[in-house]
Order: sequence, then structure tokens, then C-alpha cells
Amino acid sequence: MAPMNMSRIFIALLSLLLSLICRPALAGEYTGNKMLEILGEERNSEAVSKFRTQYILDKTLKNPELGVKLMAGHDSVSIITAIMICASGNEIANIKYKQFEGALPFSISLNDDEETLSQKLGNGKGLSDDNKVKYKKDGITINVYFKSTSRKKISYIKFSQNIGMTSPYRLDGSHQAAPIVVEAPVVAPPAPAAGNLEASAKMTKINATKAEVMSNKKTAMALPTAVEFGKANVSSKRTSKSEFYNAIMNVIESGEEELFKDIKKGTLAKNNFWNYKYTYATSVAIPGEKYNMIYSFPFQNSQLDFVSVLEETDGSNGPIESKYAEIEAKLKEDFRLGDGWTYHYTLNQEDPKGLKDFEVKNSRLGSIVLDSSINPYGKHVLYLRFLLQYN
Repeated sequence: MAPMNMSRIFIALLSLLLSLICRPALAGEYTGNKMLEILGEERNSEAVSKFRTQYILDKTLKNPELGVKLMAGHDSVSIITAIMICASGNEIANIKYKQFEGALPFSISLNDDEETLSQKLGNGKGLSDDNKVKYKKDGITINVYFKSTSRKKISYIKFSQNIGMTSPYRLDGSHQAAPIVVEAPVVAPPAPAAGNLEASAKMTKINATKAEVMSNKKTAMALPTAVEFGKANVSSKRTSKSEFYNAIMNVIESGEEELFKDIKKGTLAKNNFWNYKYTYATSVAIPGEKYNMIYSFPFQNSQLDFVSVLEETDGSNGPIESKYAEIEAKLKEDFRLGDGWTYHYTLNQEDPKGLKDFEVKNSRLGSIVLDSSINPYGKHVLYLRFLLQYN
């Protein structure tokens, strides 16, 4: 063999050897299904520290060279909410990621197409014109983002716990209740009484609150009538929940993961208290409501939001007060303090003697608010609105 060819072969072998030495090995404790056990852990926990060491994550919890990124939670508690695994060439926030080479949960491969994934994970859910499919398995939501709507080549995968789980994920299903942080004392509301509200301020309250919350939200990363929230051996608490609870959790999941697009149906030809112009029917029904709708305000391309109308009257406030008491009791029964929810009553400044807003809040999910309004013509409305978190 000619000396020149021998030199080329030697250089090629040396380059291959150096690439293998320089690329960190992915062997370690947190591979395969074991990776999932950092979900729900605090950012500074021992488990997350080990994971960060194994995958050489930087202070923003990413390693583009290894194709892995962690996502932290909401509010004041930094909880690991998702693991993102990338295929080659994927770009997130203008940073290119190389392909992840380690073992993935549920024997998934980054070379799998939609058909292969369905064989491993069961039937997925995705809009027909979307490049994403969502699967649920053993208490985990797996959002798979493909490079195109043909769903042949994976761009990246996002693993997260099913909506509603509040403690670190465990493969054996031994979840423990998270500690409760009482943010404000529970104060019983005064006996409700009819009042006269300043209509212009009250009718825009839902939108003002929405704008305030949106200013603090992170950009949504594009993460359903019937939703399987997880198997009984993963979270036994879910099995005993009511239809009311499950319907509301469907709304929360749709809002946080799909921006309500997956439950949105056709245009809703119905007048509403707020005179919203761009309104849509939904595939969700909350027990006890008169109707619900998705709307965009003020423009047709504004972000979608959801409202459940519980009661409407043209004069008497009696039915509103009765329905308020009914729904307040249901919220307290299903969204319990012991499950990580807190209760807050907010005084209505325009009508201090009237019904208070009742907020049921979870620091990892957001809030459900029982609210009421009166317009200048004496029409009363009681409704549920949602202040949600976004990954």
C-alpha cells in the first residue's frame, strides 16, 4: 500500500478515536425509564444534581452537544417539569442541538416514525395538520415533534408528568403528596348580597386579569375530549375524582399544552355577557354549567381563552348566589388542600358587600376562579375562568 494512502487511513482512524474520546459517554444511572424519575424533583435536589453531572448540563439545564435539555417549573418553586430530547440539527431558542445517543424511556428511538411509536406507546393524539403527536403511558405525557406533518422524522421529544401529578415521578408508582404551602389564610366570605357594580370596570375584569397573567407567562412551546390521566398504579388519587374534576383538568391540560386548540370546535352563534365577537364551541362539558366557550379578544388572532358560564339572570341575584355556593362546594370537595391546592377569597372593590372571587390555586398548574359580574342593565353572570401556566 502506498505511503500516502497509509497516512490518510491513519489520520482517519485518529480522527475517529478523538471524536469518541471527546464526546462524553451517556452511560450512567439516569438512562431509559430511569430518566423520568427527575420529573417533579426540585432543581437543586440530589437526583437532579446527579442527572446534571451525568449529562454535563450548564446552568440553564441544557447540553446542546448531547441533545438534552431540562425544563423547570412555575412560580417560586423550581420543579423539573419536562425532559427534552433532540434529534440532530434541531434548533431551540437559536441554539442547535446534536442528536441524543443514549437509551430513551419506553424503548423509544429517535429513528421511530408515528406508526412505530404507536406500537410502543399506544394510540396518540394529534391534529391532522400538525407535526406533533401526544402519547400517554404510565403517568407520563410524551409529546413528539416531527420535522414535518408526514410524521416520519422526529425533531425532538418532550417527556412530562401527566397534568395533575404534584410529586416526583416514581417508576413503581409510589408517589407521595407534595408539601402544602398555604399562601394566605382561608377566610370565609360574608353573606352574599346584591350590589351595584360599575359595569365598565367589571365587564373588563376578566381581560385585565388575563393581561396581567400573560405578562408573567413564559412563551408556550406548542406541548382533549377524553384524556387518560394515568394508570391507577401511578396515581391512585385520580381514580376517585369526579366528572366535574376531570372535566376541569381536561380544560387545564388543553390550555397548558395546546392553547385550547385541541378542544376548539366551530364558531359559536350565541350571544354572551361580555359581547365577545370571536367565540367558539368546545368538545368539553363541565357538569353544572349552562354552556362554555373559547374566545379570542380583542382580535380574531388574539390568544384563545376559555370560560364556563354557570348561571345568568336578568334581575334577581338569588340564582347566582345559590349556584355560587354549589360550585364553591364542588371545588373544595375535588380540589383539596391536601392535594396541593390553596384557597383565596378576593374582595370585589366595586362591590365590597357582594360575592367575592373564589380562587383555587396550585403553584404548578395555575388557578381556577369562581367569578361574577353585573352589567348596567341588571344582567348577572357567574362563571369559571382559568389562569394557567405555560412551559
